[in-house]
Amino acid sequence: MTVQDKREAKRADILRCAADVFSGTGFHATTIQEIATAAGIGKGTVYEYFRTKEELFLAVYDSWMNEYENTVRERVEAATDPVAKVDAVRQSAVDFYQSRAQQAPLLLEFWAHALRSTNPAFLERVHATRQFLQDLGADLAQQLVTAGWFTSVDAASFALLESGISDGIFLSWVLEQQRFPLDKAYTFRQSLIGMGLLTDEARTALRSRLSAKLKKGF
Repeated sequence: MTVQDKREAKRADILRCAADVFSGTGFHATTIQEIATAAGIGKGTVYEYFRTKEELFLAVYDSWMNEYENTVRERVEAATDPVAKVDAVRQSAVDFYQSRAQQAPLLLEFWAHALRSTNPAFLERVHATRQFLQDLGADLAQQLVTAGWFTSVDAASFALLESGISDGIFLSWVLEQQRFPLDKAYTFRQSLIGMGLLTDEARTALRSRLSAKLKKGF
């Protein structure tokens, strides 16, 4: 293992421990010493990688979003048609949130911090992920229109609204202390949107299956 490899591994370990500590006590109450103790290193070592606690907080979120975005890209590229690509985006979101179920409030804290912080890098990072998802959503919506599944719709407006609905589901899941199944809630949302946008031909073909999902709920 090269020196660079060792540094990257150490940085990743600090980020993992920082996420755990931040999740337990919150950003403001957490100290660098607590993170260093969790990582089994000295406080000075943390500062070798991150100049401030806020920089470390941003790095945790950035690493999460990079992982999430890369997963979405890989799954969408592997899908063979627009419907499968939409399913890939939905499942990627569910997998990401569920894999961090115990740390979910940390995402909400980051969004709140981004709105308050004088450091523009926080809000820029939030917007970067949202823009990535909205651009992808608009592209997939247009593909569904072209393929005859969706009726004509302003793809950009649809993607913006859909991303807001997705964020709302996640927020409700956190506030409800994860009492409902996240995967079924996202599938319900997809069925509901689908019934509204499907062309007459597509609605006829899928009516019974989607109606059953809507009646069942989540």
